[in-house]
Amino acid sequence: MKWLWPKSLVGQLLLIVALMLLLAQGVNSFLLYRGAKNQNLVEASTSALSRIVFGLDRQANDRSMRRGGDMRAKRWGRLKYSPQSAVTDDMQRLPELEARAGQAFANMGFGFSDIRVTFIDDMTSDMNGHMIGANRRGWRNNPINRSMGDRRTPPEITGFVIISARQADGQWVSIASAVRQRTPLLVRTLLFQTITIYLLMLIPLILLGRYISRPLKSLTARAQGFQPGETEELPEQGPPDTRELIRAFNVMSGRVNAMLNEKDVMLGAIGHDLRTPLAALRVRVESVEDDGERERMIAGIEDIDHMLDDILSLARLGRSGEQADRVDIRSLIETIVDEFTDLGHEVRYQRGEKQSAVIRETLVRRALRNLIGNAILYGEAADISVEKSDDKLMIHVDDNGPGIPEGKIEAMFEPFLRGEASRNRATGGSGLGLTLARAIARDHGGDIILRNREQGGLRATLVLSVT
Repeated sequence: MKWLWPKSLVGQLLLIVALMLLLAQGVNSFLLYRGAKNQNLVEASTSALSRIVFGLDRQANDRSMRRGGDMRAKRWGRLKYSPQSAVTDDMQRLPELEARAGQAFANMGFGFSDIRVTFIDDMTSDMNGHMIGANRRGWRNNPINRSMGDRRTPPEITGFVIISARQADGQWVSIASAVRQRTPLLVRTLLFQTITIYLLMLIPLILLGRYISRPLKSLTARAQGFQPGETEELPEQGPPDTRELIRAFNVMSGRVNAMLNEKDVMLGAIGHDLRTPLAALRVRVESVEDDGERERMIAGIEDIDHMLDDILSLARLGRSGEQADRVDIRSLIETIVDEFTDLGHEVRYQRGEKQSAVIRETLVRRALRNLIGNAILYGEAADISVEKSDDKLMIHVDDNGPGIPEGKIEAMFEPFLRGEASRNRATGGSGLGLTLARAIARDHGGDIILRNREQGGLRATLVLSVT
């Protein structure tokens, strides 16, 4: 069901409001349905009550009513006179309607010692012929309906209300009245009400949501595509809270750029201040007479110089002035492989289909050199292959070395952590190769993945985004 849940803030807000409105309308519909059902019972009981009053009133003026000989009495429905109530003890009584009937009888001058009202689904046999409101032909042939051209079918009967009242002489007078379900108008009313509420509520919310989400989307896009050195501020739009957020983002961007500029100035000074004495030291070391000692000194100086270069490259990553261009990856790999094979290293490349990606060629070249260099350092040889999956391009560098313990793979990306414990660059490197390679890959929307091979050795994968 998660796919039904919107991902955007506006979509979630609209869905919650829509669900709450639907719940409120459901409760409202239930209450209206109960009210309509009670109203149907009241109408049916009112008709039965009127029939009893009419019958008793006619009885007082014409004793023939009791014998049932008057045709109008038959047409209106005959009252049932019996020593027992038509509402038996096993029937569920309706106290509210009994109270209303008692009050109505009293207002019309009729006093009864007991009044019983019930609702039943099916008419009992003893009340057949003693009910009103069940004549469909009478409904259609009613003079008023016929004169108005109303030929509609009457609503369906859902049950019967029985009113039974005991007179002073102990006789019970009873009558049944059909209860008809008059819900089509209620359904249309609820449907119209629901559509109106949704239009009045959701349309303004949609407009408000777009008013809020548009600047938030712009802010998200600027944050995701943030590049150091950008000086253009994001326009402040939307409600006050959103404007304040955009203003804070612009201030933060300015501070970040200022700190990066200060860092670049500091790194430039460090590079200049360190490389100058290193160059002077290199000149002095050339005068050392002992060849072995001189070579060790020169190697140490070169080690410091390479480490300094790695540190500066890692620190300046993201501030490169090189523009990203679409580059033929196959040609790039072949050039790097030729560099290593010219130095006498065993590097094999499984040439595949032509693939291209938008990259900063110098940086990606350096990342691949670091991965291939590690493979040669720890596995003596490197096998390179390229694989494409969706919008990702994966460059695999396999070696036959000892691999890396599973628990230490992620730690290998930490700065100055090396697979070989010595501080000798010839065997262990500076400890920044993988760190720099991952930083370059992530700067291109990819990553570096290390995985031990089943047949032995390690696979280092450079993942690049094709787009």
